Amino acid sequence: MANVLLKEKDEILVRGNIIEITPLGFQCELQLSEMDRLRDDAGRYKDLELELSVRSHSGDCTISGHGSVYSFHRASQSVCVVTVRFGELEQNAYRLISEHLSPNPVFDLDQARSARKSRMA
Repeated sequence: MANVLLKEKDEILVRGNIIEITPLGFQCELQLSEMDRLRDDAGRYKDLELELSVRSHSGDCTISGHGSVYSFHRASQSVCVVTVRFGELEQNAYRLISEHLSPNPVFDLDQARSARKSRMA
């Protein structure tokens, strides 16, 4: 299972378990009481630093980047589901996310095409 740390200026605001992850962002479950940590003094959601722990085909890895709260809904009396959209991610992040989602190895299309052309020649 993938995990996430939501941070601001290297201070960990919230730890959560990712329910769903896509190329656009992710959903995670948080305690309702933790939602206040994601807001600034004016009540707006903060821009967050993200640290995602996912499992790629080469093992566990961490993806760093930035994102913002897109929405949240209450799942129970004390738990809510938060949707975070990616703003900026480190290089190779999307490849690592696709490897996390795919049971099969992910290949670079350009490398696969060049290998196919060399076999056909």
